[in-house]
Amino acid sequence: MKKQAYALAAVVDSIAAARRTTSVRKVTKTALMPALAVASPPRDPGMAVGLAGSWAGDVALLGDSDRAFRTGLFSFLAAHLGYMAALARRSRPGTRDAVVPIVAASAAAAALFGRAAGPLGRPVALYALTLGTMVAAASTARGTGARRVLGGATLFMTSDALLGASRFVLKGRAARIASAGVMPTYTAAQWLLHTGFAQGRGEPS
Repeated sequence: MKKQAYALAAVVDSIAAARRTTSVRKVTKTALMPALAVASPPRDPGMAVGLAGSWAGDVALLGDSDRAFRTGLFSFLAAHLGYMAALARRSRPGTRDAVVPIVAASAAAAALFGRAAGPLGRPVALYALTLGTMVAAASTARGTGARRVLGGATLFMTSDALLGASRFVLKGRAARIASAGVMPTYTAAQWLLHTGFAQGRGEPS
């Protein structure tokens, strides 16, 4: 039932986001991370920081202003630092082959979105590099749930790329289509990250 509660909140919020129904999202988006915490309680302090930072970012991004965006961005940056710390404890020797290409791709994304973001360019570029580093850390995880963790990290990058494209690069219908993909990929990313990490600790997922 706890898993279903998170899934329901994710589906309803994704629909509300696509329809731009802000009044509904004040409930559904705010409830996402608490519902995930109940469904998959974070036992690792880094994962707890990731969950708390994500919740703060979700709430901040209910606003449309540059200030709200900046607050949300730094909240998620803190979340990724927490995830990176947790994932470092799951890293295994000889699993770093993908780190360089992932970080290189995130550096290219940082340059692209940084230029497109105008006054927000520097924080956006810093965030993109931090996100890429988190994905690289996920690629080094091993053990039960490692593939789920990497899938979650990759979906997180996908979600944020869609968000950046819809806000800074695309216009009109293309921006709306990209924006509609943000929450489905984001909620799936968080689920995979947390349940995959829990699997690696021998916890039920």
